[in-house]
Amino acid sequence: MRFSDGLVVTCDGIAYEGKLWLVPLWLRHPRNPVVLPERMIRFDLCPHQKAEGGDLDYQNIQLPIPKSALRGEVPQGIEYIDRPQNLEVPVHLLRR
Repeated sequence: MRFSDGLVVTCDGIAYEGKLWLVPLWLRHPRNPVVLPERMIRFDLCPHQKAEGGDLDYQNIQLPIPKSALRGEVPQGIEYIDRPQNLEVPVHLLRR
């Protein structure tokens, strides 16, 4: 993902309820081998390119938001979900 100041950041993405979301931070479940998104920021309405070879591999996502949005200060007009309910991802599915 590239910000307007030229900073490039890598983070995970997920398809959820027919939309594409960036997940800057995952929270580990205290007992189960799953992670939960702390926050999801919608990106499918922003300029982006699909990478070759993957179903959900995207690159060069250009969001009109400040870097602080990844830390929780999402400006008005950007669709996001804080700690979505009923969304758990098995740890083994995360690429690292």
